[in-house]
Amino acid sequence: MLQHFGIPVPAGTADRDAVKAASDISGPLVLKAVSPTLVHKSDAGGVRVGLSAAEVAEAAQLMSAALAEQGHQVDRFLVEEKADPGHEVVVGAVRTPGVGWVVMLGLGGVFVEVLADVAFGVAPLRTDQITAMLDELRGLPILQGARGAEPADLDALVTLVERLAGPDGLLAALPPEVVELDLNPVIVNPAGAVAVDARFVLGSVSAEHRSAVAPNDDLSALYQPQTIAVLGASAKGTNGANRYIRGLRAGGYTGRIVPIHPTAEAIEGIPAARTMADVRDVVDYAFVALPSGAVAEALQAPAGQLRFAQVISSGFGEVPDGAEMERQLVEAMRAQKTRLIGPNCLGTHSSSGGFSFVPEAPLEPGGVAVVSQSGGLSVDILRLGAARGLAFHSLTSIGNAADLGPAEIVDFLLGAQEVSVIGLYLESLGHARSVLDLLAEHSCVKPIVLLAGGRTSEGSRAASSHTGALAGNHRLWPAVARQAGMVLTDSLDEFVNVLLAFDTADLTQPYTNSDGVLFGNGGGASVLAADSLAHHGLRVPVLSPDTVAKIEGLGLPPGNGLFNPIDTPAPTLGVNGGAVAGDILSIVLDAMTPAVVITHLNVGIIHRNLSQTHGDVTAAIIGSIGRVRAETGLASLHYLVLKGDGKSDVDELIRSYVQLARSAGLPVYGSVEDAARAAQVVLEFRKRASHAARPNPGQMADLGG
Repeated sequence: MLQHFGIPVPAGTADRDAVKAASDISGPLVLKAVSPTLVHKSDAGGVRVGLSAAEVAEAAQLMSAALAEQGHQVDRFLVEEKADPGHEVVVGAVRTPGVGWVVMLGLGGVFVEVLADVAFGVAPLRTDQITAMLDELRGLPILQGARGAEPADLDALVTLVERLAGPDGLLAALPPEVVELDLNPVIVNPAGAVAVDARFVLGSVSAEHRSAVAPNDDLSALYQPQTIAVLGASAKGTNGANRYIRGLRAGGYTGRIVPIHPTAEAIEGIPAARTMADVRDVVDYAFVALPSGAVAEALQAPAGQLRFAQVISSGFGEVPDGAEMERQLVEAMRAQKTRLIGPNCLGTHSSSGGFSFVPEAPLEPGGVAVVSQSGGLSVDILRLGAARGLAFHSLTSIGNAADLGPAEIVDFLLGAQEVSVIGLYLESLGHARSVLDLLAEHSCVKPIVLLAGGRTSEGSRAASSHTGALAGNHRLWPAVARQAGMVLTDSLDEFVNVLLAFDTADLTQPYTNSDGVLFGNGGGASVLAADSLAHHGLRVPVLSPDTVAKIEGLGLPPGNGLFNPIDTPAPTLGVNGGAVAGDILSIVLDAMTPAVVITHLNVGIIHRNLSQTHGDVTAAIIGSIGRVRAETGLASLHYLVLKGDGKSDVDELIRSYVQLARSAGLPVYGSVEDAARAAQVVLEFRKRASHAARPNPGQMADLGG
């Protein structure tokens, strides 16, 4: 089977009679026992290497006896030519529900699970994607010939993987009964790559991935609805739907609000309609907060009258008893040409549309669009993002995503000119795969930041194959993110940090270098800050003597370190009320164009020591850095790190400084480590874009993941 798809294998024959199997093979031989109960032959003594033809009969007899004692019945023997020595690599694949074939590549042999030096990808794989998987391996230098060893033929290895997992490879031809396979080991040496052993596992996998993305309707009315219907508000009390109506009014929504109620004449002082069908004109968006069993009937409307219905209600596909009801609801909505969002979600936020599901929502229009499977986390993203200076285009809580899924929304957002960066919170690998399929063919690429729920080792299978044993979610999420060109983040804070970095950066600037300039007060903090930059692939070059002399010419007080990091204690920062910060950075930026300038300020120290005598020094520093940024252009990223001292008055100051900095285009981070990570992903984006006239997810395969 492997040979048919061009995957090299040793010459060999299988037969019940080991001597007969060896009769037509010359040179040193390998004897292998074949048994359906024998998973790892080497561990059980089912492999002998380097035999002569005369030694095969006795070796087979001893092997059969030894395996019988362990409960294995040998069906036949496989005798093969011994492959030339080389590096042992594992190549495998496992069918994953909702994703399809997941491919593993790593250092192999009997220690594959001990080393766990593997990388994953999602079939079908292109050559560049396979190369990106190789680049992830810690042991790649071994294959490249570390310490004087002969380098392996990596091109041959990539070709072997492509013949297995490419668009026309073996995996695409296998019947659904094959659910796992291992080629282990694949011997790779200077002469090529050969699979010297293979194992295929039969079984069944439910919910196989379907690669087609749902038809993309125009989603403009979802984010700019002229009429919003609200189902579920009370005529006598207050519930979530009543609060939603109040939020629409308080937020300044200018469109028409239509409560739907079977008996009330008015809800929250607004005339109500008895049913959806009684509403005159088209309803762009319906907010539905009814018991699950009442939803389908309440949403009945003539075809085309209701464009989008967001079902907040739970009790659908997220529980076993609700799966059929969810299926029927989707069918009913499709029949009347209504797109369903949810169910089991919280709502949609649109800054330009002037409406949100969050009370007192941040409605300043911006370029950040987020799609989230979690409703509760959606609230956190909006609140935390606004506090950090993010301005949102939209946030869509999709819950079960029974109809309108993340890929279709991302497709719309990629084409929306007002959207600069897209954020995704996903808990389903199947939904992530649908986004991967979309991006593989999309010509317009914007930064996409992914926060994944369920990134644990759960999902690994019993060790019927090495690939199944290692294919946990903690490895599959990074694989999907890398292959799709998404930036994978590890926490809500990092998710918001990276969104902020992309939202404030000019992504059309070319990548030039990885130099960083650190400026601020703190002594030891500056040293630790330099370590943080190095951890994220950035260097802190020493400033030239001429540059240092020009800074010294500003007449600064003593006690500064000016060679980079530029360490300036509070008295220096107070010169000219804080405007000296801009003077220092102007001198630096006249001499060089670093990739990033990070200004880290201990606001507590500055405030306690200088506010009475020098005024609001921190605000002046922020203003001066903003002016330098505007004067010198956007090739260098400018980040602020503002640290407090645990006192409430300083914390309040920092909150005001965040908004001041945001108005100057300066993102604020809580630590230099956070700022360095943010700079790293933006610079990686610039680097990939600089290497391709028209970047696509394949060319950006290892972006930040």
